[in-house]
Amino acid sequence: MQYLVDNKLYDMEKSKLIIKYIDSIETRGIVTTYPKYEHTLYKSSKGQFFVHIGKYKGASSLGYHDKDYIKLLSDTSVKRILNELNAIEEYKELFGYLEEG
Repeated sequence: MQYLVDNKLYDMEKSKLIIKYIDSIETRGIVTTYPKYEHTLYKSSKGQFFVHIGKYKGASSLGYHDKDYIKLLSDTSVKRILNELNAIEEYKELFGYLEEG
């Protein structure tokens, strides 16, 4: 899939897949909910991180539907995500050495 964001082309097939994970997205309506979706983190050949938000991962009876868009991410956001996922190997591969605590 290809996506156009800020006049730049992001191609999932030409980008490096870093990690897949499930995360919630805030949905506002009468009640604020946090349905979960499949997220796939990529790094483009130019070094830009982006995440594809796709399949809904909850009960189909709740009426949520799959999504299909990307969101650009900063290095800081990617580090936060990898910390939350405890994705040590992926972190080291992208950002190098980890200081021991």
